[in-house]
Amino acid sequence: MNQSEVQFLEFYDRNVAKIYRYIYFRVGSEEQAQDLTSEVFLKCWQRLNSKQESISNLRAFFYQVARNSIADFFRQRDRSPLSLLEITDSPVADNFSDKKKGLMDEVSTTLEIELIKKALKGLSEDYQEIIIWRYLDELEIAEIAEIMEKREGTVRTLLSRALAELRKVLEKR
Repeated sequence: MNQSEVQFLEFYDRNVAKIYRYIYFRVGSEEQAQDLTSEVFLKCWQRLNSKQESISNLRAFFYQVARNSIADFFRQRDRSPLSLLEITDSPVADNFSDKKKGLMDEVSTTLEIELIKKALKGLSEDYQEIIIWRYLDELEIAEIAEIMEKREGTVRTLLSRALAELRKVLEKR
């Protein structure tokens, strides 16, 4: 195995669950999410091997490919994406943490996630995505800007507005 293959496999191990979760929330089907996740990693591998240019932010590049693949999926299916919260019984949605926690922490986290999931239902898809990327997938503002093809200042503004909307929804409950 050469160095680029090893790096790609390490990146895959660190990020496949996050990419899958993001896709799953958007398409709502485990099978489709698995297929699209595989496609995303294959497309990225092919592009990385065929281009002489280097990609400055690999994680943002993968999310951008995932976002485009989801858009292609819905164009082909001619239907709109599911809301993040239409997926309430998901095993993926119930386990956001990769780290093992105590039983009480797990129960508390599950209750908080359910509350947030319900609150997110009232937000636009852009707001849902930006909150998922920033706080669940822990992407940097610069990475989100790259994915959305917007300026960092615009992303900060969107994130601020999304959080304000989320606060309003949570206060109503």
